[in-house]
Amino acid sequence: LACTIVYMLLGMTPFDAICHALATISTGGFSTHDDSFGFFASPALDWAAAFFMMSGALPFVVYIKFLRGDRSALWRDTQVRGFIMFILVVCLIMATWLSLVRGSTFGESLRDATFNVVSVVTTTGFANEDYGQWGPFAVGIFFLLMFVGGCSGSTTGGIKIYRLQVASLLTRSHLLHLISPSRIVTLMYNGRRLPDDVPFSVVAFLAIYMATIGIFTVILAAMGLDLVTALSSATTAMSNVGPGLGEIVGPAGNFAGLPPGAK
Repeated sequence: LACTIVYMLLGMTPFDAICHALATISTGGFSTHDDSFGFFASPALDWAAAFFMMSGALPFVVYIKFLRGDRSALWRDTQVRGFIMFILVVCLIMATWLSLVRGSTFGESLRDATFNVVSVVTTTGFANEDYGQWGPFAVGIFFLLMFVGGCSGSTTGGIKIYRLQVASLLTRSHLLHLISPSRIVTLMYNGRRLPDDVPFSVVAFLAIYMATIGIFTVILAAMGLDLVTALSSATTAMSNVGPGLGEIVGPAGNFAGLPPGAK
């Protein structure tokens, strides 16, 4: 409701506002226009959408704690802090790159970078322009962002920040054991010791996730798709992002032209 009202105040028709609000909070990404958010050409709407996409990517249980009076619940959560910091760093990097590549002002570059980075990381899939034209560096970054996803307990797809944080803890623990084999390393997350079954489940999930993408990339390539289309199609399907990369399934394209078997 809040998202709908904000969209209407910023220029959307009631119908567009309702449809886009539903697709924003659920991080679903379908638009009523072929150009997605690029149809509106509104910086204010881009910023509002980025805010509400991030809102949908946060753990809903943290919202409950916040509404029950725990005002510091959002920032105390390790997952939320990691997610917000990750978004900030990537947006600043992409904005700097974009301002250098196309010579636009940093403010305009920051808006475009923030909207599209948040859209891909939260697996929403909105686009306000074709970020596939931002150069090879940007394309590489957006490919990696397809894997990330938002927070566990949110509406997003992808691997999720929580699993990536646990994987980093496991990596650090393994490196410490290599340096000092007798050291006892306790895996702590959010101020608590991680249950013994969590590391195994995260590793198993990541293995199955990556193997599935690899298998379907080969299958799609066997159907005649180029490597970029095959790999990004498999990744965006597994992560529930929406757009892939390249001219065919990128943010300016769609899956309509793929062979029936690939669909």
